[in-house]
Amino acid sequence: MKSKESVYVKVRLEVDSHKQLKAKGERDERSMNYLINKAVKLLIAQEGDKT
Repeated sequence: MKSKESVYVKVRLEVDSHKQLKAKGERDERSMNYLINKAVKLLIAQEGDKT
C-alpha cells in the first residue's frame, strides 16, 4: 500500500478542545493526529472543496 504524502502543520487548540480530543483518542485507541485528519476530511466533505 502506498503511503500518502503529508505536510507538517502546527495548530493551536483551546485547552478544553485538546482535553476532549485526547480523551476521545484514548477511548477509541486512536492518535490525535488521526482524529484531526478525520475531522478535516469531514469538514471538507460537508462544505465541499471551495478552492
